[in-house]
Amino acid sequence: MKILQGLYLVVDPTVPHRRLLDVVEKALKGGVDMLQLWATGQKKPKPLELAKKLLDLANGYNVPLIINNDIQLAKEVEAHGVHMDRYNVVPADVRIALGEQSVVGYTVGNDLERVKWAETVGADYVSFCAVFPTTVVTQCEIIPLRTIKSAKSLTHLPVFASGGINLSNVHLVLETGVDGIAVISSILKAQNPEKAAESFKKIINEYKDKIK
Repeated sequence: MKILQGLYLVVDPTVPHRRLLDVVEKALKGGVDMLQLWATGQKKPKPLELAKKLLDLANGYNVPLIINNDIQLAKEVEAHGVHMDRYNVVPADVRIALGEQSVVGYTVGNDLERVKWAETVGADYVSFCAVFPTTVVTQCEIIPLRTIKSAKSLTHLPVFASGGINLSNVHLVLETGVDGIAVISSILKAQNPEKAAESFKKIINEYKDKIK
């Protein structure tokens, strides 16, 4: 599996699935590096068929598919890992269910002890939510960019940032030294998802080259 960095697309299962899969494939062509099937909190049947189709797409582009919060769904579709928004499950528990190579990430907030905890328990990455106000994800606290910058000095884990990131403000996030950025609507609602992904990747790579 590839290194965890770059452009992380979070997939909203409430979008009509035929259109959603078309958008995701275009975004993968544009350079998306990771996919996450997001749990929206709505009490609906598990999106099992969608997850299977997303896995097929992800495998076709050698990109990991991560399932948000649902270890059982990840196991059913043989996804590459899970992303947890809570801390009552440690990576060892996930890997018993999904296998030793499973990717496990955690959402973290303003408490940097959570970043240290994630590294201590064997997580593969952490993601901050949200760096800017967003109507898509309302349960995240706002994270100052300086907090993300501090986290980079505290951990060897890949650090992602999410929430309200678009092509106009992504450079502010990348200046913190993050390993990647996670987006939802900036790609899912783009008129040209492939071009949007390409544009994000171009900016990400420019900052990666600066750091070298």
